[in-house]
Amino acid sequence: MPLSLFRRLLLAALLLVIVWTLFGPSGLGEELLSLSLASLLPAPASPGPPLALPRLLIPNQEACRGPGAPPFLLILVCTALENVNQRNAIRASWGRLRQTRGLRVQTLFLLGEPSEQHPGSSSHGNDLARESAAHGDILQAAFQDSYRNLTLKTLSGLNWADKHCPMARYVFKTDDDVYVNVPELVSELVLRGGHWEQWERGREPQKEAAVDEAREDGSQAVPLLYLGRVHWRVNPSRTAGGRHHVSEEQWPQTWGPFPPYASGTGYVLSLSAVQLILKVASRAPPLPLEDVFVGVSARRGGLAPTHCVKLAGATHYPLDRCCYGKFLLTSHKLDPWEMQEAWKLVGSSDGERTAPFCSWLQEILGILRCRVIAWLHS
Repeated sequence: MPLSLFRRLLLAALLLVIVWTLFGPSGLGEELLSLSLASLLPAPASPGPPLALPRLLIPNQEACRGPGAPPFLLILVCTALENVNQRNAIRASWGRLRQTRGLRVQTLFLLGEPSEQHPGSSSHGNDLARESAAHGDILQAAFQDSYRNLTLKTLSGLNWADKHCPMARYVFKTDDDVYVNVPELVSELVLRGGHWEQWERGREPQKEAAVDEAREDGSQAVPLLYLGRVHWRVNPSRTAGGRHHVSEEQWPQTWGPFPPYASGTGYVLSLSAVQLILKVASRAPPLPLEDVFVGVSARRGGLAPTHCVKLAGATHYPLDRCCYGKFLLTSHKLDPWEMQEAWKLVGSSDGERTAPFCSWLQEILGILRCRVIAWLHS
């Protein structure tokens, strides 16, 4: 074979590998593309008036307090009143973790209240009060619990985090049909800038006065982070009566597609990002789509989402020890049985691995293998 032909074939193979790496199922290209979003942001908007949020029926103000270090990661799970089996499956699996990688984790469930027309609304309230007393992991606010009120539910949770868990480093918002790989999520956040040594020593929570003073002088202990499965150039649905319907008044056609935002199935906000969103949210358009609303508010505050291919978004991944234990941070659409089966597959009593999750070949293929498995399964 002539040398020039060999070089051409080698160059073509190299280009193919580069294109496959950047734009193939590995998702690396998506992550690199998201890094450019910050340069396209408009100037941050001025803060709006304080949000008018519903009062808390079950405030659970002590959830983040106690001896030792404050939570490194606060997980807020949006759930419905009737989804008690989902909540119990989470409590029996990944939600049981209180510490991983030497750092404290706290998981809480966010709920509203049933409408008066809802059958058995009074019994639901009594059952939830007993559930809260038994587990101590419920946050309930005084609004009608429905899909169209997810924005109100999420803002209530973020506002609670700012007021009652201000020393948490990160907040992770997710849903009750999502499996969360808590150890790997914590490791990912540590790699992205979570000063391990400071938290591993287990410092005592600072007093509220110290927190307020830090806010007044403008200091931010935690760099801004908005991390998730980023959706690009999504247009509003105009289907009347649809679950994702957005009216012309809420988002005029002249505004074009939504700005990039992280899928509501699971995204991370540093506490400084939570505070930023709460400051500008009152001036954002009142969208019923919670994940879009958070993305719009973040953009108004000058914060762009960072794409993470390990967060599944709306994708359901079949149960696989290597994917669930090593490469995925979340997987969507798991029923209670699957939730506990996933935990049995990869977890232990303390959430630490008991054996290697992946073979050498699986390690090489990485998340690319997981995405191919999900594609074949679908």
